[in-house]
Amino acid sequence: MHTWRFDQGRLQYFQFDEIKKIALALNELDGSKKPASDEKDVVREVLSKYSTLPFLPNDYTVWRNYGRVFEIMLLATSTNDHIFATNLCKSIAADPDDLDSDDYLAYFSQNFYYSSPIFADYESAAARVYPCLAIIKFLITEFVVKGKDYVTIDEICIFLVPNNLTGHEDLQFFTNLKLGNYTGDPRQLRELVRFISQFSFLKWENPKLFIEARDKAELLAIEKLMSPRISQIYADRTAAILDMGAGVGATTKTFGSITLTAHDHDDVEFTEGAKIRVTHVRAERSNKLRNFYFKKIPYAHVCRMCELDTAHKYPWANHVIELHHLLPLSSPIRVEQNITSLKDLVGLCPSCHRATHKFYSKWFAETKLKDFSSYEQAMDVYNSAKAQVKS
Repeated sequence: MHTWRFDQGRLQYFQFDEIKKIALALNELDGSKKPASDEKDVVREVLSKYSTLPFLPNDYTVWRNYGRVFEIMLLATSTNDHIFATNLCKSIAADPDDLDSDDYLAYFSQNFYYSSPIFADYESAAARVYPCLAIIKFLITEFVVKGKDYVTIDEICIFLVPNNLTGHEDLQFFTNLKLGNYTGDPRQLRELVRFISQFSFLKWENPKLFIEARDKAELLAIEKLMSPRISQIYADRTAAILDMGAGVGATTKTFGSITLTAHDHDDVEFTEGAKIRVTHVRAERSNKLRNFYFKKIPYAHVCRMCELDTAHKYPWANHVIELHHLLPLSSPIRVEQNITSLKDLVGLCPSCHRATHKFYSKWFAETKLKDFSSYEQAMDVYNSAKAQVKS
C-alpha cells in the first residue's frame, strides 16, 4: 500500500494563480545552474520578478527548500546541479491565460501518481496509484448513487487508501468499498485534497470536500475524462518527473467539451464561446461560498453596486444577494478561514448582477478578449460599470 502524501504547510504556493507566476520564473531558469549556498540565489532573484510570495527562510537557497514543491507542481526538477523545466511549465509560460485552473488540475490528476519519483520511496516498478482521480471518482459515486455531496478526509483515509485504489476503476467499483485501516498522516492527504478543491466543481470546507455540480450527465462526463495518462516507466527519478510534465498538447484542455447548464438567457449570453466564464458562473452559484460570504462579510445583505438593502426591502427573504466573481477564473476562490479569501467576490442584487454580466459581455466583445488579464483590470471594468449606475 502506497503512502498518499503531499507537501505540507505551503498551500499558498499551490494556488493556480501563483503556479502560473512560478511557471514563468522556472521557464526563465530552464537549463540554469542550481545555485550553491555560497552563491547568489538566481532562483530567488527570478521568482521575485513574478511572485510576491516569500520563499523563506532567506538564509537557504530557494531550491533547497522549495525544489520538491516545484516538482509536485510538475513544473521543474534538477539533475547534475542544473534546473530543467517540464513541457507543462513551458506551455504555461508561453501563454499563461491559455490554460485555466480546471485544465491544469485535470492534467495534474492524470499525471500525478504514487509511488512518486518526487519522493524518496520511489519504486519505478510499482503499480501506479493516481490519488486525485480516485478521490474525484469516489466523490462522484457518493453523489450519483447516494445523493451525498461530500466526502471527508477520514472517509478517503479508510476507504480509498487501504483498498489500494489506483484511479483506473470505474464508478461501479466505488460502490462496494470495504472499510480499512489507515496508518499514514492525514494532514498531508488533507493538503492534497485542499489543492484539488480548486476545481470549479469542488469546494473545500474542513474536513469535507464537496461536489457542487448537480447535473448527473455533467458529472458522468467529468468522470469519463478522469483517466490516467499511461506513460513510459523510468528508473531515473529526474526522467520520470520530466515525463510527468511532458504530456502537454491539444488534449491538455480536458474540460473544453464540458459546459455548465445555462439557467436563463443572461447565462447563455455571458458564457457563450468562453468556457472560462462558464466556470465563472459556476463559482458565483457555489452554495458553500454563499454561506461563507454571508457569515464573514459585514452588511452582506447590501448590494455593493446600487446599495440596495435587500434585508430591509425584502424582510421575508434571506440571502437575496448574489455573488459576483471579479477575478479571472485562473484565480480560483480560496475558501479558507479568513476574510481576505473573499476579496475577489462582491455581493450584488439580482438586477445589478444581471446588468453587470451584460456590461462584461459588451466589454469582452469590444476588446476581443476572453477574460481579464489581472485583478486590477477586472476591478477597473467592474468600477466602470458601477460608475454608470443611475441613482
